[in-house]
Amino acid sequence: MLHPSAARRLIDLYHRTNQPRAAAARARIDRLTARERDVLTLLARGDTNADIAAGLHMRASTVKAHVSRVLTALDVTNRVRAALLARDAGLTT
Repeated sequence: MLHPSAARRLIDLYHRTNQPRAAAARARIDRLTARERDVLTLLARGDTNADIAAGLHMRASTVKAHVSRVLTALDVTNRVRAALLARDAGLTT
């Protein structure tokens, strides 16, 4: 357990050190179209391509194409890195 003032200082320190990372992540996500951002949000939540397709009323092949474009636009190599970037940008809760 931490004293409330110590906890507040730790939280403040964490947020100050992560601001540049969050800004950089948001800048990369701004490259995406609105639909790609929708796909990324669900991808970051852990949804499969089939789940994303059902949730966004698309075909699985369309989702696969969107995921590929998202990975390319964000300059990441896999879904996990894309999800982490979405988290850093505050796209997920």
